[in-house]
Amino acid sequence: MLNRFKYMRKSGRLSIVLLVGSLVSFFLYNFFVAIGEWGDYPEKIWLHRCNSMEKLFEKEKRYPNVEVDVVFRSDHTFDVTHDVDTSFHLSIASYFEYLQKEDGKIWLDIKNLIHSNKEVMLATLDSLVNRYKISKDRLVIESPSWQSLDIFTRNGYYTSMYVSYPKPNQMDEEEVYQCIEQLQDIVDQKTVRALSFPGWWYDDIKEKLDRPIDLLTWKHRTTQFQLLLSPDGREMLDDSQLKVILVKDKGHYHR
Repeated sequence: MLNRFKYMRKSGRLSIVLLVGSLVSFFLYNFFVAIGEWGDYPEKIWLHRCNSMEKLFEKEKRYPNVEVDVVFRSDHTFDVTHDVDTSFHLSIASYFEYLQKEDGKIWLDIKNLIHSNKEVMLATLDSLVNRYKISKDRLVIESPSWQSLDIFTRNGYYTSMYVSYPKPNQMDEEEVYQCIEQLQDIVDQKTVRALSFPGWWYDDIKEKLDRPIDLLTWKHRTTQFQLLLSPDGREMLDDSQLKVILVKDKGHYHR
């Protein structure tokens, strides 16, 4: 009986060692895969909140495609800033001038698009793309105001409705279902070409939306390396319907 007990203890320790070894090997394998693939998805992994030219220049080799926050001002300019009540006096024209000389695309997160300013905003944007000879398909025009985006869609821009619902885990099943139904109705009206949403909505939208529309997302507080290392990130990278994933890379000039 004693020998049997000793054997069982030894076998138990061996099983634990093998399990730990397997987990370490699995982690190291994925770690080195992530390192090896860092920078391999420039068309799908874009830089989030690139709200200064200094950050654009700092990160341009790693991220040819970027997301920029803009506010449309009363003087008919697109002001690069995340907050309506804050200005750094940087016009989106500087980014368009950059696009003249470089490849890449820009996702414009427009903070204040509404029905009353959509026409003058469209005219201003048309003027910019014509002046700098920028193809409209190099831009993503995003806003939660999907009705106002319709005019941009009809004029050849790639538009995306920002999904601003609360987190799914803060709602019950019926509330989540109602959100999905609303999104289905919006998609069916063909006013936008994509839906953009925070990563916590990915599973529900992917599983339940059942509509052939492009998806764009961002992984909150997640770097490119963390995205490549995580199972969720690998799933997103393999999803052909998901066109863009924004990631965090603050650098030295984040604002």
